[in-house]
Parts: sequence; C-alpha cells; structure tokens
Amino acid sequence: MFRRVHEVRSIFQFLRERAPHYCPLARDDLHKFRDEIVKASVGASISAAAGLIFACFLSVAVIVSAWDGLHRTEVAWAVCCGWGVLALGGLWYARKAISGPPPFQLTADALARDYRSLLAVADRQEP
Repeated sequence: MFRRVHEVRSIFQFLRERAPHYCPLARDDLHKFRDEIVKASVGASISAAAGLIFACFLSVAVIVSAWDGLHRTEVAWAVCCGWGVLALGGLWYARKAISGPPPFQLTADALARDYRSLLAVADRQEP
C-alpha cells in the first residue's frame, strides 16, 4: 500500500513539474483554433449570404423566363432540384470542413509524450 502511495505521490510531483510547460502550448493551440474558427466562419457566412442572394435571383429569373413557355412546371421543378443539389453540396462541404485535424494537438502531443515517459519511469522503478 505504501508503495502505491509513493507511486501516486511521484506522479503528482512529475505533473507539478511539467504543468508550466503545458500552459504556453495550450495558449498557442487555443489561438490557432480561434483563428481557424474565425476565418472559417467569416468565409462561410459571406459565401452563404452571397450564394443565397444569387441563387434566389437566378431562380426567379429562370422561372419568369419560362413562364410563357410550355414547360413552366418542369422548369420550376428543375429549379427546386437545383436547390436540393446545392443544399447537398453544402452539407458535403460542411462535413468535409468539420473532419479536419482535432483542436489542441500541441497540448495533446505533449501530454502523450509525458505520459509515455512517466510510464517508462514507473516501469523502471518496479522490481
């Protein structure tokens, strides 16, 4: 039991020594993550607004152009299908954008590296 208490105490000591090294990494990761989110959000918002306005005017123009023709119902459904394809493309793009690298990679790498070294130290100390 005392050996286990000694192991836990040594782990806490190791973490206390390494904690100051994690703060700058976490700060850098947070800044990177924030910058990526801001850029992606601004770009997506501008693109979505401009695309929506363009598509609305284009849809109205196509339907009005075909109003006097024989195929006005087919044109209206074709415009509706076009909107569906556009929505599916947007979902595909959003899913692709979300599947990027995980945030806080620097901190996770440092923690994993320290955990491996901590396990190696603990294995060497066991008789």
